[in-house]
Amino acid sequence: MKKSEKKPDVLRVTEFILDNNKSNKKFSLAEAAETKELNGIGLYRIAEIIKNICLQPNGPDSINDFTRISNNNLHNQQGDWQLTPTAYFSYLTYLSIKESEKSNRIAIKTYKVAITALIIAVISAVIAA
Repeated sequence: MKKSEKKPDVLRVTEFILDNNKSNKKFSLAEAAETKELNGIGLYRIAEIIKNICLQPNGPDSINDFTRISNNNLHNQQGDWQLTPTAYFSYLTYLSIKESEKSNRIAIKTYKVAITALIIAVISAVIAA
């Protein structure tokens, strides 16, 4: 992704969850909303995304409590957030596609170099003859 392109909110939240999983770090929605990685995404939007892409953080039916933004501040509780299998494998597919695009760009550049080398070889052969 080019630096000028902004990543979609779902992708940013997914990467944030995966990064925190690598370091076994639990976090609350309130904490996530204050991070530089999720800067600009509102608390309600983060809650909506997490509710759709994560497993239950602390046992059955805990995702509804942990993603409910209300005065009782349940969204301040730290959860062990894990992506659902579908969300995880969709992210891996996304990464695979990005790598394929990169490989295609490299292949096109290599093809151009090969054509240029061929042209130079033909011109050199004509001049030498």
